[in-house]
Amino acid sequence: MLLYPSLAAGFLFIGVPLLVHLINLLRHRRTQWAAMDFLLASYRKQRRWIVLRQLLLLLTRLAVAALLIAVLAGLIGGRGLIGVIGGQTTHHVIVLDDSYSMRQRVAGGAGSGAAVGEAPAESGRDSTAYDRALASIASLVRGLSTDEGIHQLTVMRASRAALIGDANKGSADAAADLAAQTVTGDARQIERLMSTRASTLRTDLVAAIDLASDLLTANPADSRRLYVVSDFSRRDWQSPRRIAVSLEKAKKSGAEIRMIDCVETGSTARPRNLAITDLAPEPDVWVAGVPVMMNVTVKNYSDSEAKNVALTANVITYGDDVKVADPTSTFSGSPQSLPAIMIESIPAGQQLTKTFQVYIDKQGTHVVRVGLPDDALAVDNTRVCTIPLADAQRVLIVDGNSDGIGGYHVSSVLDPGSQVRIGAIPEVRPAAMLRDATLETLQRYRAIYLIDVPEINERASDTLSQYVRDGGGLAWFLGNNVSAENYNRNLASPNRQLLPFELDRIETASDLGFGGDDTDPAQSKRESALVFGKDAEMLGPISRAGNGVFGLVNLQRVWSPAPSTISVASENTSPGNSLPNDAPENDMAADATLDASGRPVPPATDDPLDLRILLERGDGVPVAVRHTLGRGRIVTVNTGLDGKWNNWPGDPTFVVFLLQTNAMLFSGASQATSRLIDEPAELPIPGDSYLPTALLLPPADEPPRMSIELEADDQSTSIVVSPTEMVISEQAGVEDFLMPGIAEWQRTGTDGQTSVLPLASVLRVGESDLAQVTHAEVLRDLPGMGIEFMSTGTWESDGNIGGMSTFLLILLALLAILLGIEQALAAWASYHAKPGSAGQGRRHVSGIGSARGVHESAMEIRPRGRSRSRRAGAVSSVESDETTEVTQ
Repeated sequence: MLLYPSLAAGFLFIGVPLLVHLINLLRHRRTQWAAMDFLLASYRKQRRWIVLRQLLLLLTRLAVAALLIAVLAGLIGGRGLIGVIGGQTTHHVIVLDDSYSMRQRVAGGAGSGAAVGEAPAESGRDSTAYDRALASIASLVRGLSTDEGIHQLTVMRASRAALIGDANKGSADAAADLAAQTVTGDARQIERLMSTRASTLRTDLVAAIDLASDLLTANPADSRRLYVVSDFSRRDWQSPRRIAVSLEKAKKSGAEIRMIDCVETGSTARPRNLAITDLAPEPDVWVAGVPVMMNVTVKNYSDSEAKNVALTANVITYGDDVKVADPTSTFSGSPQSLPAIMIESIPAGQQLTKTFQVYIDKQGTHVVRVGLPDDALAVDNTRVCTIPLADAQRVLIVDGNSDGIGGYHVSSVLDPGSQVRIGAIPEVRPAAMLRDATLETLQRYRAIYLIDVPEINERASDTLSQYVRDGGGLAWFLGNNVSAENYNRNLASPNRQLLPFELDRIETASDLGFGGDDTDPAQSKRESALVFGKDAEMLGPISRAGNGVFGLVNLQRVWSPAPSTISVASENTSPGNSLPNDAPENDMAADATLDASGRPVPPATDDPLDLRILLERGDGVPVAVRHTLGRGRIVTVNTGLDGKWNNWPGDPTFVVFLLQTNAMLFSGASQATSRLIDEPAELPIPGDSYLPTALLLPPADEPPRMSIELEADDQSTSIVVSPTEMVISEQAGVEDFLMPGIAEWQRTGTDGQTSVLPLASVLRVGESDLAQVTHAEVLRDLPGMGIEFMSTGTWESDGNIGGMSTFLLILLALLAILLGIEQALAAWASYHAKPGSAGQGRRHVSGIGSARGVHESAMEIRPRGRSRSRRAGAVSSVESDETTEVTQ
């Protein structure tokens, strides 16, 4: 096989030495010479020996000519010879990008379903970028399997490297699908890789390149090559410095860096792709029989506006009638379709949130699923979430006033009676109830409202603190009976933190100048008005109505916080927990922590309470503040609920505020409605209710689903499944567990009855932007790396060129040896006069026709006239020592 077949015509050059030899044989005309007849007799004795030397010289020159043409034409072959004498070892390390953006459809790609050595699927059929990547790897391995030398192959998928790297467990060998395996003639090493599919993880290439660099350095090889196979999405390369540092390690190990683009559109325009980035119920009292408002967010990752987008929605209900998980179906619940959700327009690069209502009258955990029409990337078109619906929850109301007016206002809002049901069952109790209340007593209630309670002793304070830390909700309404000294000592202490700040004094309307001669009434009214705080968006739709909704509310008295504590709290308060729509999304370089929707969580402040100001007075004094404590939430209202403090309970805004507050308190301890697919899944197993075993059915695109049997550790009240641990231990079912969709737990109670609990697994947002970075941008951002971009179709020939270096060296060495042999044979087959003899002045003629040269030399030594010279020219010379002596 020749790399340059056009040079094969050069093999005709082999005939040149033969032609020269024949011409030399015909150069002289034979003439009989009697005086030299005795030389012919001597020549006949030595003829065979002379001919043998001449033949060896001729054959050597023919071999030199043939070998020279073979080297120039790029001959490859001789694998058996390489195996005998030992060849060069080349380590090929492939970093395979398998993030879920590699699931994007590309036109005319080669499928990956063909076996190694077979032709790819027909071109023209749409496939995915990952299909192209697998077909390219198969092409490379086919080339290496027929190539010279020893080839070691390492393949590392980015998803496995990221999972193992995040856990700081395992090694580069554990992260690699293939680790320095020698490529054999049948190329069976990659059969397992060919059956894989792109993962559903959001990851970049840094972790995989780092581990690949470690393998390149650790494994000895004569040459090293690093291949990066990716779709080169702009998101991965917007921070090139991180990748440059990783590639520099590979470069220092002596590796050549080559990059393979599996999309190769030649354009930076984004393909049309919409994605559902969030689906969650609004914080509320989630109770069976009460409508739940759902929010779904859709983002347009295209360069053009998307119009008339129709979302499908359905509810999958579970409950007591679903006892056993069905592996022959994608879910075991009962589906029910909802009306389509229409979005008229989504501008390019923007996102839009739609709200819709879901009504389920069954208790239990149910699933809501929303889907988009098909587009370039299908995996982000569907999103699910769960809704845990319970029966109505009890709420404790403790009123410190003897008339109970405050408790009446709160209970009438939470339980208005008639046909209205919000899911709360209020119980009004006196303040004395708190003195001896235990934690078990308080945990019967979902939320606690304390209205103008005079004092809280230390025992009750400790009980309330533990109640909130365990997930309970607590609301304070501070009135005239409150003892500031007692509250500051027992509730605002650093070890309890039941109040967000210490109380200073009660401020009245007269303190602001009402009634004074020199006071502007309008100014005083503005300063004492009730207005929204900086975090008012947590109160829901009412915050968008503006401060005018409080136009009829008159605040006569409020508790003012101690100046030192409120100033510190204000400095540590974050202005909000949401990002604008155009905020940069998921920058891997920043290593930002993401929430369930994939948005970066604001960086942690010095305030561990996450204090939020909901309402305030016109002069900036906080009126309603929310802060967190452990798993629970606390809302503090610095005003009472009787007519001497304000007229707020009679205003409609009080009803809305209290309902939103109740939703905050309830949702603080609610179960998570979804989990990111790369996070551990946890199933509570109370020992008094359930056996310590469970069955997990991961999501699946098509049934049947596989079942994973799990058992809780000793003395553990939950079963935890970690995808990282599954990858490290090579546990079966890890790829299904990492799929988005509906997973199901099947638990067995201590009474032998089984039940099914659904679990919503969702993607981590960030891979849906399919915009590509150009090759020129990569080369510009990574200078000095010697990076070469290659097409997927050139891998096979590239492998041959790289692998023939050993055979080429052998050919060159053989050529040098033959040239040396040729010189030795030429000297051996030529005439050399002995030093000091009469023949010192003779010519030395080597090579083809040298025998004739010997005769001509004899003529020069003893000339006999013109006629003898003519006769002597016809006599063949003899070049042995004996013949020379006779001639002399």
